Amino acid sequence: MTQENYGHWHVDYYNEELDFFTTATGFYDDIEAWKVFFDEYRTEDLYKILGSNCSMDKDLGVLLFTATDYNDAQEKFSKWIESVLIPYIKANPKLKRKYA
Repeated sequence: MTQENYGHWHVDYYNEELDFFTTATGFYDDIEAWKVFFDEYRTEDLYKILGSNCSMDKDLGVLLFTATDYNDAQEKFSKWIESVLIPYIKANPKLKRKYA
């Protein structure tokens, strides 16, 4: 995939054991990097998960990280899901998705 001028793409994560799927969206910026945003939970829940100092965009969600390409984004997203989001969900089973 040619990444420059592509606009955006989705980075997906699925864990069969937990039957858990989620996605983030990467947008190409002017400094030749991809900004990856996550917006599957309410803003107040994202602040609880990531802390109040996270960078939040009202339309795109929370900025998780920047990536050099799709593979870098996929690797970083998977690590974030497994080390941050899944443990938080397990500790907060009543957490609801934004669009559920």
